[in-house]
Amino acid sequence: MRFHQIEVDDDVYEALVRLRSGFELPNDVLRRVLLEQAEPVPPAPTVPRRVGRLMPLLRAGLVQGGDELRHERVRKGQIFTGEVTVTGYIKTERGRYSTPSPALKDLVGTEIDGWQNWLHVRSGKSLRELRDAARENAE
Repeated sequence: MRFHQIEVDDDVYEALVRLRSGFELPNDVLRRVLLEQAEPVPPAPTVPRRVGRLMPLLRAGLVQGGDELRHERVRKGQIFTGEVTVTGYIKTERGRYSTPSPALKDLVGTEIDGWQNWLHVRSGKSLRELRDAARENAE
């Protein structure tokens, strides 16, 4: 390793002495203080982004991220809501789901067809109707 000589004033030298552990040399103190704190964090490995099952509806322009989904149980007076994410997932108060049925099942507590029973509020159509329209547009 090659060394360079630098001049420091008395205050900087005293700070180096105070930061020294045991018999550490000034270069070792500087290395510890400057380099260990400034070591670059390796970039996170790129993981392919998973998309939810509503992504074909997003790509077709039939739904948008942030759109509200709703399911009403009229007799019980219950309303459940979800939100379409930009990655094609459904976000509810209970979590994030890649498919409609588990998202709705967690809210209502029983098996239920989410494609048929989630209503896309902006269009007034079920997710099944929108899915069918996306398939027709793709053909």
